[in-house]
Amino acid sequence: MNDAVFMERAIEIARKAQEAGEPPFGALVVGPGGEIAAEATDEVNTRRDFTWHAEVGAVRGACAALGPDLTGCTLYTTVEPCPMCFTSAWLARVSRVVFGCTMQEVTAATGGAQRELAVPAEWMNANSGAPLELVGGVLADRCLALFSNSNQ
Repeated sequence: MNDAVFMERAIEIARKAQEAGEPPFGALVVGPGGEIAAEATDEVNTRRDFTWHAEVGAVRGACAALGPDLTGCTLYTTVEPCPMCFTSAWLARVSRVVFGCTMQEVTAATGGAQRELAVPAEWMNANSGAPLELVGGVLADRCLALFSNSNQ
């Protein structure tokens, strides 16, 4: 799989979310054969609910399309997943998580306005009891640039 190609799609999704008044997060789940199973953005403002993160939405959509076991699938996300998002992917048995920039970078870029628990995905993965493949830094500068124009 070409991680950069799928991250480009996640960035496009994040831009559309930002244009719609949401935080600029984008995520998608890609099946074992390279097909996009689901895409999602944050919907925290639209739904007035802080649990509507892009990654959770993408995992939810992929489970609806493929079933509750996402073994062999990859979650692509513009920002390192928070504990809630990592857990949703882990519970669904996603095999890989590929992210752009870190949450620490987003927090610094937004002066703390983009609020999130400071628990690195690497730590969660190492302590999960069943680590998945975790790849960070894919198109990280482009993912972080989404927050330079953010009103978060």
